[in-house]
Amino acid sequence: MSSSSPQPAARSALPTYAAAALAVGAGVWAFAPLERAATPREVGEQFLAQHAPEVRNASGGAGGAARGLFEDVTARAGVEFVHDNAQRGEFRIPEQMGPGVGWIDIEGDGDLDLFVAGGGALADEGALQTCRLWRNDGGRFVDATAECGAGVRGHAYGVAVADWDDDGDEDLAVSRLGTTVLLRNDAGRLVDVSEGAGVRDSSFGSSLCFFDYDRDGALDLYVGHYMDWRAGVDPKCNAPSGARDYCDPTRYQLFANNVLYRNLGGGRFEDVSERAGIRSAPSQTLGVLAHDFDGDGWVDLYVAEDSVPAKLLMNQRDGTFRESALAAGCAFDARGQAIAGMGVACEDIDSDGQFDLLVSNIRGQSHLALLNGGGRFRDSSTRLGVARWSMGPTGFGLVLFDADLDGELDGYVANGAVAAPTQVTPGVSPYAERDQFFGWDGEKFVDRSAEAGFVGTLVGRGLALADFDEDGDLDLALANNGGALQLLRNGAEGAWLTVDVRTLKGAPALGALVEVRCGERWRRRMVRAQSSYLSSHDPRAHFGLGAATNVDEVRVTWPDGARWSKLDVAPRTRLRVSRAEASAGSNAGATR
Repeated sequence: MSSSSPQPAARSALPTYAAAALAVGAGVWAFAPLERAATPREVGEQFLAQHAPEVRNASGGAGGAARGLFEDVTARAGVEFVHDNAQRGEFRIPEQMGPGVGWIDIEGDGDLDLFVAGGGALADEGALQTCRLWRNDGGRFVDATAECGAGVRGHAYGVAVADWDDDGDEDLAVSRLGTTVLLRNDAGRLVDVSEGAGVRDSSFGSSLCFFDYDRDGALDLYVGHYMDWRAGVDPKCNAPSGARDYCDPTRYQLFANNVLYRNLGGGRFEDVSERAGIRSAPSQTLGVLAHDFDGDGWVDLYVAEDSVPAKLLMNQRDGTFRESALAAGCAFDARGQAIAGMGVACEDIDSDGQFDLLVSNIRGQSHLALLNGGGRFRDSSTRLGVARWSMGPTGFGLVLFDADLDGELDGYVANGAVAAPTQVTPGVSPYAERDQFFGWDGEKFVDRSAEAGFVGTLVGRGLALADFDEDGDLDLALANNGGALQLLRNGAEGAWLTVDVRTLKGAPALGALVEVRCGERWRRRMVRAQSSYLSSHDPRAHFGLGAATNVDEVRVTWPDGARWSKLDVAPRTRLRVSRAEASAGSNAGATR
């Protein structure tokens, strides 16, 4: 189709998929079936009609919502930020994608500080908006951007936090429209060391991920790129109403190459992308997650792609990766369709000891629930209930966690459209969609948004977990495209356990496994910072304990195989365990 003629702008699957996905009847999806197969746009509009709040308050939430788990405490906490997405009426695709958000303990004082990617001009048409950082002073946040050197310029997207220089404090990497920025933490001040460190990729950056792929003890860096965008390449597209709108990414065909940097130590990285074999197929990468999916002790990568097949880069234990998504059953959904994969979460959904995947998707398609069977996956979206409630909005940021401390996984997805609906509400962004909170009912995930209290109703993008107020439950930072950054405080009451696993130098030990036993049941969490969409989390392993009155056993396994365990831990305990203590065979200290 010629890019000069008006084309429908909805980002959607092929028509054959839309018909198959939506003609399954009311027993599988949450909307009344139409006489013909609904289009993704129609499904989205049904969702908006059924879930739009009667009142939207000034902070973008659902006004008049019943009291529930989450409360918007943004203003009270002292956080004030409105993302500049550079929308100037030109409908350029980079306007839609940011921002990301991340939690970092910049001063090493135990309080998690908040970093958000900035925006502003894409080319030379106006001012840039810098990234921002707020220091956490006991739950009250103070803008420390200038003080900490966090004001990265340029339209930014992904945020990744890790101690990449192995000096004991947490550093940062930020992807941008342009070069990736590598920031070293020098006693609480961030210093841009990108050029000297050898981090020189330049493209339309998306999610980033730190992980140790070669097991040398140094954290390597994977940088996702969305497309090879440049000013002037955006085709002209129109919504069904005839109004100008954003184009589907399949109209661009400007595929990008992702980059793998090997950490050489001494503050230096080497681009090993070609040698490592990570560029086997075109990329429109949005989500990235590192995990040892086949249990061989070497970390692999799942790469969520937008409208092209997902990638599963399996570590070959010799410095190279093999792209195995098709053979492993996770390149497409069960219908053989490449989804618009965005946010990624990875937890043991079915409690079989293996970590599964949940990937957010565009309206008209179900989020993709992939159960892991030894490195081979099956689409279980319908069986796990996800298809019933996820097909209306477009999901970006996505997290799985025990929000209500009942011992079962819940989740939150930040929603925000990428194509305008036919009917637009005056005074509300046409891309605004209500977020969703969901929980486990014993057999499947169900929509529990009505119990959530506050859920966002802006244009959701980045989403990151942290217990920023140190009360034992996990809170949320929600970054909205062209809207306010929001802090959602979790008010759950119940029993919990937090395990803070550290390296020899005292930084979070990314890639460590934490296992907790209450009675006969084991629960598992990874020490993982990067997941969701463009975002970086509180790396501590968090467990809701439900009705358990005691934790019978806690086990920690570091990436190098070192182990530590402790028996009889009381609920509401924060454990901190160092790799040094595991080597010495002693127990870690606990705080209540």
